[in-house]
Amino acid sequence: MKYLACLGIPLLLQAVLTLIFSQAASGGSFVGLGALLMALFGMPLTLVISFALIRSRPEQTLVAHFNRSFMLGLILPGLQFSLLIAASIGRW
Repeated sequence: MKYLACLGIPLLLQAVLTLIFSQAASGGSFVGLGALLMALFGMPLTLVISFALIRSRPEQTLVAHFNRSFMLGLILPGLQFSLLIAASIGRW
């Protein structure tokens, strides 16, 4: 249950937000491609790091592991959102 909650929910969040950010930049922009390429490397990297953090401290509670994995999982959508903002400012 610990691995499902701590790895699955942040992964699902990243996948949904990647889909949203890739579709938000319409009109043939390369921003959607950039968001997908970030996800290509960022999502597996996030899973590996979260798995290693869970394995390194097995005595912590599920909530502590989930909070850490969730915060780590927000880095990729933050980078994708900043790419979308930078592209929007560039077009302005």
